[in-house]
Amino acid sequence: MAAKDEVHVGEADVLFLLQGTNNVSSQYVRSLAAQFFLIHWRLVISERERRLRGAGIPYKHILMPEKITIYDNFLRGIDINWKLSPAYRLLHEDEYYKKFPLRRLDLVKYLKRRARWRATVIDLIAPMRLQREAQDLFYRTDSHLSFAGRLLAYREICRAVGTEPVRDFGERQTTYHPGWVGDLGQAFLPPRYEGTTLHHLQRDAIRVYASPIVERMEERGLEGALHTGAHVIYRNARAVDPRRVVLFGDSYANFMPIGLTIMLAETFGELHFIWSTQIDYDYIARVRPDLVLAEMSERFIFRPADDRWSLDAYVHQRYGAEARTDSPSPPVEEGATP
Repeated sequence: MAAKDEVHVGEADVLFLLQGTNNVSSQYVRSLAAQFFLIHWRLVISERERRLRGAGIPYKHILMPEKITIYDNFLRGIDINWKLSPAYRLLHEDEYYKKFPLRRLDLVKYLKRRARWRATVIDLIAPMRLQREAQDLFYRTDSHLSFAGRLLAYREICRAVGTEPVRDFGERQTTYHPGWVGDLGQAFLPPRYEGTTLHHLQRDAIRVYASPIVERMEERGLEGALHTGAHVIYRNARAVDPRRVVLFGDSYANFMPIGLTIMLAETFGELHFIWSTQIDYDYIARVRPDLVLAEMSERFIFRPADDRWSLDAYVHQRYGAEARTDSPSPPVEEGATP
């Protein structure tokens, strides 16, 4: 069995990540560390929005809720207050000026900034909690969103950025797996399985570029091990929305054919996906997108941002020679109109 402090077995055998590398359950507390990171990310989101707005590029920040935040009603034998969720508090609590009273001028500035970052963050907690009884928004044995959860998140993103969502994702090819196991189910011996239907969503979007490390890992059948630094580009001549979008994201925006990235690639004329919770401003300057999105799991709120991050430098440092091939893919003309 998995250690009880790592994975929690809730009602109906729903599995929850409690600890892991990000010590998830300990984030649902009031502490100086939590207060620091909430203020930190509000400032980071505000600065990203301000800087990109200055370049004429809209920016939206997508916080993916933890399963605990949405399905706290399935917890068994442990007491966690979902309203202490980092994502919920970032959106709804004003600890800063309540605990440290501001002069009137400073308070006005803060409230204006608060209104801007609240408009920048796409709130998924409210719509997910509203729909949690009607459909399974997370896989039972996994920490990630199910198809229903991704579809809900996708539609909220489309609404926030003013585009028409694709309507037929639920009608596309599916494969039923009676013995599928998620990342949490794999922590047990024997693993905990579930039956699930995987939706294969890629139809019109064509992948026109994959970085060498992506190609190398796919050749080895190790695409499931891809992580920060993965980089792909899609073009879609049939997209209703012609905009070029750069998406920075983590595993919740995975570019597998069932993932959120593919949903967005099926929606926009051009989509660049970079696996990172940081922003690469040099890359944005080269590509000149019409929209920048950053998707981030709420557990990463307890990590500081470093928007001096460079995709090229990171890939060189982490992957080195493994990221280079004897015959590299021809570079795409990233700044060109699709």
